[in-house]
Amino acid sequence: MIGIDILEIERIKILADDENKLKKIFTENEINYFNNFKNKYEHICGFFCAKEAVKKALDCPNNLSFLDIEILHSNSKKPYVKINKKYEIKKQIKISISHSKTFATAVCLII
Repeated sequence: MIGIDILEIERIKILADDENKLKKIFTENEINYFNNFKNKYEHICGFFCAKEAVKKALDCPNNLSFLDIEILHSNSKKPYVKINKKYEIKKQIKISISHSKTFATAVCLII
């Protein structure tokens, strides 16, 4: 299965500037990651797209929330997905995230 999402970075700024809204979508680890960047909006937007792409690829039930999907980075800076343990996903989940000055996009492949 495959999932993809694209979003204008400008559209995420309203969400990104409201900490309560951020905490409904992103984990503490993700928020800490964003805070490492001067321009955090492109990273927030990319992670949002990644979570959307994962949900699309999994064709998941509505009970899988954004907080059940965590985007992390390996030592080599490659993004990967961690799904809440209460969901038994036995397949590999691969993601790729990219952004320009105005858009972010992500692709998810379920193997």
